[in-house]
Amino acid sequence: MAAKRPCTVTATVVLTLFLWTHLSVQAPVNGSKWSYLGAEGEKMWAKKYPFCGGLFQSPIDFHDDILQYDSTLLPIELEGYNVSSFEQFILTNNGHSVKMSLSPTMNVRSLPNRYSAAQLHLHWGNRNKQEGSEHTIGGRHFAAELHIVHYNSDQYLDMNSAADKSDGLAVLAILIEIGQFNPSYEKIFSHFQNVKYKDQETSISAFNVQELLPDRLDEYYRYEGSLTTPPCYPSVLWTVFRKPVQVSQEQLLALETALYCTQQNDPAPLEMVNNFRRVQEFERMVLVSFRQDPVRSGLSIGFVLSVVVASSLGAVAVLALAFWLIRRKKSSKRTKEDKGVIYKPAISKEEENTSKA
Repeated sequence: MAAKRPCTVTATVVLTLFLWTHLSVQAPVNGSKWSYLGAEGEKMWAKKYPFCGGLFQSPIDFHDDILQYDSTLLPIELEGYNVSSFEQFILTNNGHSVKMSLSPTMNVRSLPNRYSAAQLHLHWGNRNKQEGSEHTIGGRHFAAELHIVHYNSDQYLDMNSAADKSDGLAVLAILIEIGQFNPSYEKIFSHFQNVKYKDQETSISAFNVQELLPDRLDEYYRYEGSLTTPPCYPSVLWTVFRKPVQVSQEQLLALETALYCTQQNDPAPLEMVNNFRRVQEFERMVLVSFRQDPVRSGLSIGFVLSVVVASSLGAVAVLALAFWLIRRKKSSKRTKEDKGVIYKPAISKEEENTSKA
């Protein structure tokens, strides 16, 4: 594993130089607009936000060619995630997603530094195409994706001061698929009607945020990337969990239909849908904390079964051919033995006496 460390150091040095160079470019003012489609859509981001057209951009697709197992990756350790219900989280519609503030007493400990929670938010598709995750696995989109954003509290005072630093942020990403009703996600989803329009916010009772994560915190993808929204700072240490969580079809539909990008009095309300960035090109290795198996590494169950069946049929065919050759060899041997014997008809005693007379 020691061979991997120089690559990580080199990437960090390159990233630091890249940040230092680009931060000399005047960033857009806070009032600058951006969206996922249209004149201010993703294709135009780099004109206002140079980092969006730069290096180490996210999200990416996790495919076999870039994955490398790393036995030193430890299970994710969370601290303070079980927040007392006497505390409050603030849920906000920011015009791009629904965002929930988090307590800075929530920490991730199993990283190079201590990272404290700042907020979480979601990305999703639309009711007709429920493929709204940002990261993909083997080209497959999931229904939605949750990001829990943390900042490096060992080095920086808050998220704003950490956001543009090469070691500033760490994001836990949870892929979401359609399945069983999820009571933990409902603690957020049930308040959508109170934040229906841009800039609306509401208070909700705090809860155990770890319930939003999958059961297996020891299986994940790890890489250095960026924010997936402008200004796209390449400052994020990504942890994308391998196992998705489930929400019901009804819950997903609420996420896809309840919110608007526009304010309440806007004469042309715009639904908040398809708020995910397209997959970015990525030419570096992604470390994984788990060993790949054939099905997980991109081979479908059907393909694996077909290989097993074909192998079994092949073995049967070989045995049948061997049995046929053995029988043929025995039959040929008997034929040769039969050709060396002269059969004479039986002669009765009377015929024998007559013959002698």
